Amino acid sequence: MKRIGLGLGLGLGLALAASAHAEPGWDLKVPERVELVAGEAGTLSIAIAVDRGLAISKDAGLVLDLAPEGAVDVGRKRLGRADAVDPDADSPRFAVALRADAAGDFRVRMHLRFWLCGQKSCRPIDARRTVAVAVAAAAPPAPAPTP
Repeated sequence: MKRIGLGLGLGLGLALAASAHAEPGWDLKVPERVELVAGEAGTLSIAIAVDRGLAISKDAGLVLDLAPEGAVDVGRKRLGRADAVDPDADSPRFAVALRADAAGDFRVRMHLRFWLCGQKSCRPIDARRTVAVAVAAAAPPAPAPTP
């Protein structure tokens, strides 16, 4: 009898722990890694997806803070809904311009805040993600042709 009780308790505890880590209703879609060439521009795509029946509040703020590390530079470090590719969409997308002047492995940390709303209520969302940025060295210039 004790084994059955322990098994049920352990199984229930694991199920609760797994559901505690889930983020129901929305998802932040970002690549795990972005590859750039030193001195050239690239783009980091960020999309917020929401489940059917939910929406990101257009009345409350949506703030996306970006913290690039090392040689990586972003056009703007703080973005709002108006900066989205599609600001009026229920699920906004961002195309963040990236540039790095030196080769190496770097990161861009993101901090996103918005309000997720159902039919009767809204709840604040606060999410953090990190994207790896691999920057390859630029190809050396071709030698000038000799006459």
